[in-house]
Amino acid sequence: MTITRAKKTPHTTAAAVPRTPDEFIAAAATEPPRPTPAANASAASDPQATERQQRARLIVDRHVPWAAAAGLLPLPGVDLAAILGVQLRMLASVAQEYGEPFKEQAAKSAVATLMAAVLQNTVAGGLASGLKFVPVVGTLAGIAALPALAAAGTYAVGKVFITHFEAGGTFLDLDPEKVREHFRKEFDNARRTR
Repeated sequence: MTITRAKKTPHTTAAAVPRTPDEFIAAAATEPPRPTPAANASAASDPQATERQQRARLIVDRHVPWAAAAGLLPLPGVDLAAILGVQLRMLASVAQEYGEPFKEQAAKSAVATLMAAVLQNTVAGGLASGLKFVPVVGTLAGIAALPALAAAGTYAVGKVFITHFEAGGTFLDLDPEKVREHFRKEFDNARRTR
């Protein structure tokens, strides 16, 4: 049996609008720009980019329920480790879709920073796993709160990395501080709509 690596596909960006990853993320965090004839022409000439983005979104959508299920685990700490495992597996699949080598330590660091930023501002997030230490009532309360937060967080992490990879970024050049606001918007959107 031979093991083969996925072929790295070149990142394609619109020639008329070169952007750095930071500029792309900043633009994604604001209102979407109106399509221009040049943008429509570049999108029509590069259907691979939109197909790749759709496949990446499907990867994220497949992992969201698994993260919610991991939040149901009744053991404190084990639930958070399982959620992180689902998120890392999702990011490895998204990275493979974009032809990027998966950097586990960089991914762990980025996910931990992004999730910590949201969970510290969410009372339920900070208490959800810890409540499971309290017999019966705490376990039930933790099980009720954590799956929704895990699902929204996983969705937001996936969306942030898709945006970053679409802009030509890698695991090594993602700055969680710069994408924090974009992450919060995606997290809030996921909590409202999912």
